[in-house]
Amino acid sequence: MKIVGIIPARLASTRFPGKPLAKIHGRPMIEHVYRRAQRADLIHELYIATCDEEIAAETEKFGAKVIMTSSAHTRCTDRVAEAAENIDADIVINIQGDEPLIDPEAIDESISIMKNNKFRCLNWITPIKEWEVFISQNTVKTAIGKDNKILYFSRQPIPTSGQENLKNAFKQMGVYIFRKQFLLQYSSWQEMPLEKAEKVDMLRILEHGFDIKAFITKDMIGVDTPEDLSLVEQILLEDPLHNKIFKTSHR
Repeated sequence: MKIVGIIPARLASTRFPGKPLAKIHGRPMIEHVYRRAQRADLIHELYIATCDEEIAAETEKFGAKVIMTSSAHTRCTDRVAEAAENIDADIVINIQGDEPLIDPEAIDESISIMKNNKFRCLNWITPIKEWEVFISQNTVKTAIGKDNKILYFSRQPIPTSGQENLKNAFKQMGVYIFRKQFLLQYSSWQEMPLEKAEKVDMLRILEHGFDIKAFITKDMIGVDTPEDLSLVEQILLEDPLHNKIFKTSHR
């Protein structure tokens, strides 16, 4: 079974323009994501998918394989589907380019779950522990039901904004795993009303009546704002994998 990882990236982020090339310890964020994902044992090939020549030029400097895609995509998963269309793969893992703390061991664990089950797709989530994260519009909240099936995604506080202990509060993380054929099926559908309202790719699947399995893992802090970038820089100072990958003093 062939596993392919694809990291979608574009410069035109609404909340943080130019985000993939924002520097973390002197290196573009997309490089941190790519090099950490490379450490996953179960990914056979890893690509960056982008519509921006600037990203392609920068990523080729550190040896990444780049697939140029259309600039018309409004959803990262459609970009990944375009990139995957002509690649030999059974499973495609969409790793967001704003996850510079991505854990390769968690990648392998989630891929193993996909390989050993018949799920069409799986989405990483993590418990929410802070009220500020729970109410933030930048955080996509996730409601899950029996057997960790995902029920809904929202930028509003769910399951209820009135709770104080954050019980059953989870946030979506930027890692989605698909059977390739289901990914291509996903991309053949039009964007759906709830997907547009919440600006969440994976709602398209729920709106078409298909299940998404949740993979619950530790928080890795994705980057939505420049403030997040500063927090990630501090975390990486003490991160053993970061220091092992770069093996140099911070620039």
